[in-house]
Amino acid sequence: MLYLDSLNHSLNNILKINKDVILLGQDIIDPYGGAFKVSKGLSTAYPSQVITTPISEAGIVGAATGMAMRGLKPIVEIMFGDFITLAADQIINHASKYNWMYNEKVAVPILIRMPVGGRRGYGPTHSQSLESIFLSIPGLEIIAPSIFHDPGKMIEYIIHYITKPTIFIEYKMDYSKDLYEDSCRNFSIIRESYDKYNQNITLSLYPEENPDIIVFTYGGNVSMAIEAAEKYFIDEEVIVNVCVLSSVKPIDISFINKAIEYCRKVVILEEGNIIGGWGAELSSIIHENSFDRLLYPVQRLGSMDIPIPSSGPMENEMLPSIDNLYSIFKKIS
Repeated sequence: MLYLDSLNHSLNNILKINKDVILLGQDIIDPYGGAFKVSKGLSTAYPSQVITTPISEAGIVGAATGMAMRGLKPIVEIMFGDFITLAADQIINHASKYNWMYNEKVAVPILIRMPVGGRRGYGPTHSQSLESIFLSIPGLEIIAPSIFHDPGKMIEYIIHYITKPTIFIEYKMDYSKDLYEDSCRNFSIIRESYDKYNQNITLSLYPEENPDIIVFTYGGNVSMAIEAAEKYFIDEEVIVNVCVLSSVKPIDISFINKAIEYCRKVVILEEGNIIGGWGAELSSIIHENSFDRLLYPVQRLGSMDIPIPSSGPMENEMLPSIDNLYSIFKKIS
């Protein structure tokens, strides 16, 4: 099953079973079915639960917040993740704070889906990974499934258990990829539950041996990480494990600490800007908790601190790459 099909199939299941779920977004009704076709067919099957909206992300999220506070479970589809900034006030100053402001007498179970990432030539305002903007906001969760998770099933679990605003990251380049089974290329997959709907995953070429390097990453960065890890093992016979977190916020510190017990060289990979990003936060956590175990300072790889170009070659140059990651492996080996 494709990543996109998993999402569409599960949204169909959710709308069929739970009449309290409302899907809102721009151009999501048929025949268009959303910019990336994740919502295709849903408005035909469930016309009273799928609502196309005006071009106002603030209005969409504001309406969804009101619905959530009145007992519904709205799912918001943001057309491009870049547009989440237009709903920032509703998310940061309203949805994420109402539970605390009203002494836990109200819940705001709203799920906000947003496609992120570059490499499609969409330019500086349609290619960003802006999830790190929301890392410091209390009362908000950020989930990012990879191709080794089942994103649709994760949404089903989230809708069942959700009690607070949750941002769900969908990497655009993953939409057309197959979900991997329990074996991929030459990697073994070790799954570890984090909470009701999240899994941490370790991808290892040799699970019976301690790795020489660990890469921590999430979402759409995983394919790059395993390609670089496999290439480096073939060239240098150095074992690199790829540790994939599905929860960007909160960060599962226990999983991080456990991984570092068996490896003392760490690389953090993200597609967002490297300055002030998820990698900076994770690096700080690692140095605070495991400084005495490290053989080398934590290395970070993210996007350059410039807007994303529309030119394909320039875009590839400023975003993280397999070659960039390979160079970091070589530097710390």
